[in-house]
Amino acid sequence: MPRRLANLVLLAAIAMLLASGIVAWLLSETAAGALYVAHRIAGVAFVLTLAWKYAIARRSLRRRGVAGSGVWIGLATAALTITASSLGLAWTAGLVSFDRPFGYSALNLHVIAGLAVGVLVVAHALARGESRPALVTFGGRRAALRGLALLAASFVATAALDRVALARRGSGSRHAGSFTGNAFPVTIWSLDSVPSIDVESWRLRVRGSESARPVEISYVDLTTLPRHDVSVVLDCTGGWWSEQMWSGVSLTDVLARCGMSEGATRVEVISVTGHRWTFDRPEAERAILATHVGGQPLSPGHGYPLRLVAPSLRGFLWIKWVGEVVAA
Repeated sequence: MPRRLANLVLLAAIAMLLASGIVAWLLSETAAGALYVAHRIAGVAFVLTLAWKYAIARRSLRRRGVAGSGVWIGLATAALTITASSLGLAWTAGLVSFDRPFGYSALNLHVIAGLAVGVLVVAHALARGESRPALVTFGGRRAALRGLALLAASFVATAALDRVALARRGSGSRHAGSFTGNAFPVTIWSLDSVPSIDVESWRLRVRGSESARPVEISYVDLTTLPRHDVSVVLDCTGGWWSEQMWSGVSLTDVLARCGMSEGATRVEVISVTGHRWTFDRPEAERAILATHVGGQPLSPGHGYPLRLVAPSLRGFLWIKWVGEVVAA
């Protein structure tokens, strides 16, 4: 494969990996399904193209040596590329998981390395940039056949890896035990420490709009609202999933206590630690504020006294230790 074509394929694959990986986090499970598949195909295409890139880089190092910042950026990019690709393939094949062999999830390490590769690729392109080739140079039969062969090989390899990795969800997450009460893993998206909350003095502040006076609801007050028991899968970006029976109150019932306007389109849920997220109204109407899991009061690590349960959304959006809700 010509040098410039190989570089272009790698650049396109990296762009697809970053876009599909990041955007899929923000979408519902159904909406993100195609992105999960695209991410795996782009990853396989990326790894396959590295064979050509290796030959190109080896010739370049023989000709230029290791002098110059651009070369060192390229070597750092290569090291992180090997790390990210190896972790991604090992995760897909089931050789590593969220609880082995590191204390930190191997999937998170893959994500961190992948993001770093994206940054270094930009720096490498700026330091060692080359003139953009005319698109017509890639329009020949040979280039088209190589591209089709690479795409076909990527589809076949992805399908083979998917057959090996039947134990994971489309997001890549692996099962961490279901219907176990508080026994499922504890992870905290924003690296907050678990707060110590006195439930007697704790109050949930609820506002129907930014300008409205907030209503304060105690833990005891919550028990007077209609209870909802729902079986929902928590799919954590740390690479694990767990289905639990959650019990709590509807988020819309809570907002009704402050007279949420019919025109409100967004609901912001805020943790006592500052972690927050804004949901559109349909997402908020499906959510509950849970006080119990598996018949047990939430443990402090799982968000006691109140956490958001957002069906079909990824775990980092399930705000723990909820302290305020605002509709706008």
